[in-house]
Amino acid sequence: MKEKKSIDGPSIEPISGKIEKIVIFLHGYGSNGEDLITIGSRWSQEIPNTIFYSPNAPFLCPASPEGFEWFKLFERTEEEIKKGLEEAGPYLYNFINEVLGKHKLESKDLLIVGFSQGTIMSLYHLNKKKNSCAGIIGYSGYLFENKNFTNEVKSKFPVFLYHGKNDEVINSDASEIAAKRLSELGFEVTLLIQNNLGHGIDENGLDQGKEFIKKVFKL
Repeated sequence: MKEKKSIDGPSIEPISGKIEKIVIFLHGYGSNGEDLITIGSRWSQEIPNTIFYSPNAPFLCPASPEGFEWFKLFERTEEEIKKGLEEAGPYLYNFINEVLGKHKLESKDLLIVGFSQGTIMSLYHLNKKKNSCAGIIGYSGYLFENKNFTNEVKSKFPVFLYHGKNDEVINSDASEIAAKRLSELGFEVTLLIQNNLGHGIDENGLDQGKEFIKKVFKL
């Protein structure tokens, strides 16, 4: 029997006990699901009837004893990055299908929040699904665009990109380039470059992300 490509991690259920929407966090390189799930605790007060999931990436991270990676940090050529993204893809797709099936919801009820590698994963994979998700929030990442990217886009949705101007890991230009390209392809994109912020998420980023979710979920 073929091994199922599955991932899991922490989750936070809505206080109401009623689940109508799903938010999935995709963490960055060397981190784990616990890192971003705390954002769900903060947002849940104003985003009702929503369950928050934060799965661990599928592969152990050699550089972090308790961390995981979506793909290897040092893969730099286009083919290497594409291979890493493609290897991680089935894990993400399976997780999305599992939680949608579990709660009897549709893709339009799902929003993805990525940080760094998690943003790269979400921007690469979610538009390849025929059924559009509610949207993507991408913190401190970039759009990996292989040669066939344009032809592989099957769905479009609102995207909010937030990036620190002083990011020392991924230059903020990456989000500017992503916003321009996605807009050209027909995505509704909001871009905010935050001054005096490095590779991370600040209070303003959390507040802006929350408001974006409320908007796309029509809350």
